[in-house]
Amino acid sequence: MFAQLRNQRIKRAACIAEHGTIESALRAGDLKLQDDLTLSEAIVLGLIRQNVKTFIGIFGHGSTEVAEVLRVYEQAGLVKTFAVRHETAAVHAASALRWVTGEKSAVVTSIGPGALHALAGSLVPLSNGLGIWFLLGDETTEDEGPNMQQIPGHEQNRFHRLFSAMGKTYTLHTPEAAATALRRGMAATDHPFHPEPFFLLMPMNTQPKVLSRFNLSELPVPSLGKPLLLPRQADLNQAVEAICASQKIVVKVGGGRKESGV
Repeated sequence: MFAQLRNQRIKRAACIAEHGTIESALRAGDLKLQDDLTLSEAIVLGLIRQNVKTFIGIFGHGSTEVAEVLRVYEQAGLVKTFAVRHETAAVHAASALRWVTGEKSAVVTSIGPGALHALAGSLVPLSNGLGIWFLLGDETTEDEGPNMQQIPGHEQNRFHRLFSAMGKTYTLHTPEAAATALRRGMAATDHPFHPEPFFLLMPMNTQPKVLSRFNLSELPVPSLGKPLLLPRQADLNQAVEAICASQKIVVKVGGGRKESGV
């Protein structure tokens, strides 16, 4: 079963690379619209479709399956992964990339301390309105007892509660919810005037679960542009009158206009 899934994954990556995009491969009929793939591959495909092709972080036992998917897709030339020495540094790199170039990326960590290091670094994109994906390993959903490096205690969803205090968070407890998780993450990271980090918690046991006949068209597609908010003509006239009557003009630019070039 594993060998079959691996071969299908390699063929799928090669097909997308040959056509350039998932959409082109689907239109050509060379990529199956419905196919069997793991939850981790669905996540990676969903991010590729959102033009997230750079992955920065430190892999561990909490993100092994995601790492294997990225290995295959990087060999096909579809993504790039960058290993760093600390998860907080990974967040800073992703923040600088989005802030300076506008390129989207994802920070990948294992479970436990690595995820918490990334949480500390998330203050930067959260404070500066930068949309960055966080792919974080999480404890299993089967409640078989304490997992290594989880938050001690017997309450459920402790990681989800912790990360939710910082921003938008989704736990992939159910693999079939992949499309919804990707859609919510896109809404947060690509928000037209208030982008923010999105924390996707990936339980170790659901990452390799197989989605039978997963429909690739369910993967969300980013919007073509930002909405344009037009002021009322009366407000424009009032602004013109105020400018003409003023001796000196002071323009205050906030974070919402960081891309204006002022």
